[in-house]
Amino acid sequence: MADDAEDQDMPDIEDESPAQVEDEADSRFSIRNPVGLIFNVRNLRRVVQILFLLGINGYLFAAWFGQDAITEFWTTIGQALPTIPIIAPLEAPFAVMAGSFDAMQRVMTSGIFPFFTLGAMVIILTVLGRAACGWVCPIGTIHDFSALASRSKVRPSPGTEKELRRFKAYVFALVMFFASWVGISVVLGSAQSIRNALGIFADAAFDPINPAYILFVKIPELVESGFWPTSIDTLWRIGYWTPLFWLQITFVALIVIGSKWFPRWFCRWVCPAGWFYSVFSRSALIGIGRNPALCTPDVCNTCEVVCPMNIRIRRFPYQHLYSPDCIMCLECKSHCPNGAIEIRFS
Repeated sequence: MADDAEDQDMPDIEDESPAQVEDEADSRFSIRNPVGLIFNVRNLRRVVQILFLLGINGYLFAAWFGQDAITEFWTTIGQALPTIPIIAPLEAPFAVMAGSFDAMQRVMTSGIFPFFTLGAMVIILTVLGRAACGWVCPIGTIHDFSALASRSKVRPSPGTEKELRRFKAYVFALVMFFASWVGISVVLGSAQSIRNALGIFADAAFDPINPAYILFVKIPELVESGFWPTSIDTLWRIGYWTPLFWLQITFVALIVIGSKWFPRWFCRWVCPAGWFYSVFSRSALIGIGRNPALCTPDVCNTCEVVCPMNIRIRRFPYQHLYSPDCIMCLECKSHCPNGAIEIRFS
């Protein structure tokens, strides 16, 4: 239904630039509600994103400075929610929770079906949709803050966007094929030969291109081993980096730099976890809709201009945005000049 909705014809409107939209939103807050410049959904989401970025993979700062209460808080959350639908490797030093997709790969390659991980993931996705991608995922947070540095965004045409989104489905199929292959070989007792053949793709085939794994596992490993430069005098240490790590760090740099023009391009086109989560989030209990009495789709496309996932919101029914790519970031709600975007229960 989502694909059909996005293919519907809508009148062509000259796109407003993201800069214009931001300026209009700030002006609206300052005139109608000065407090809204500080206390609004956009700023709330950014605060939540930073807290979870530190909580999931960076609470080691608190550990270093002896803030036991903080570390205990995040450890308690990790025990209650050991996996959530984001990408976050549990192998990261001081990590307190893992992404469902990351955990699922590890469990499958050990020869066990991930019943618990899948069950918890499905419950969260069918209720909240992909809100965790928009509010919690550390890579999504890095994407969003990288995009703040530039207001010159590129919006591919609907046809191009649709074709690019197919790629993450192929990545998912390949990753699951490798995970299932290794898992079955463990059950049959022939795992070692398969692991040798697959090499770095054996335990979790997505890890070599997983930016969360590169940032929160590989780099800390280099720091621990003394091969990460800490000053100009220690730059010589990069000479010990492997060609694979050079490719990985270059890929992460492309994610950050590319976000300035293509918001969340990794989430939209590459992330296999995002594709898998979208299968269960399409008809989530909580989503967004549009008030037909307030929405003016024939003359306004502000919601589409600001959407980091490049969703053609006006193509969907007013009642509910049944898009598998919606991450509930609420940028559309924050910027809608008519207040037409609403949070709804399906």
